[in-house]
Amino acid sequence: MSCLSLPRSRAPVVPVSSAMAIALALLAGALLPVQAAMNARLAQSLQSVPLAALHSYLLGSLTLIGLLLSGLLPTPDWRAIGRAPRWTLLAGVLGAWYVSSSTLVIPRLGATLTLGLVVAGQAVAGLVMDHHGWLGVRRQRLGTRGWAAMALFLAAMLLLTQSGGGR
Repeated sequence: MSCLSLPRSRAPVVPVSSAMAIALALLAGALLPVQAAMNARLAQSLQSVPLAALHSYLLGSLTLIGLLLSGLLPTPDWRAIGRAPRWTLLAGVLGAWYVSSSTLVIPRLGATLTLGLVVAGQAVAGLVMDHHGWLGVRRQRLGTRGWAAMALFLAAMLLLTQSGGGR
């Protein structure tokens, strides 16, 4: 079975209501430009994008280790790592790409354009993934509203990338 046509994933270990999921997603989105700007400023201070990204990941890793050891969440089954598809273990590489690239470009493009492009890329990729049911997500065919949403995201990015756009 290819990585693009995996069965749908199981429910999360910690139950989350739909309202809580929406709130968490909005908060995560709101924190992305804050994180990117903080990383960019750190990179300027350190004069190194990779060192700033490494610091971000080290501190994030220590935070996650603390959360795992806190007992606030159910104890994970550490043996499950060995049973996970190997390609899923590479997700951190994509995270490192995001942190490094946003750290690099936010001083040049600004928070609005950088994160607008990030969100548009996420939305378009998400729509395509849902449409095809890739990587274990539930297949949801792209209808008229989905195509319209994709067109609006792309139109918004076109407007934001125009020079003198009055962002």
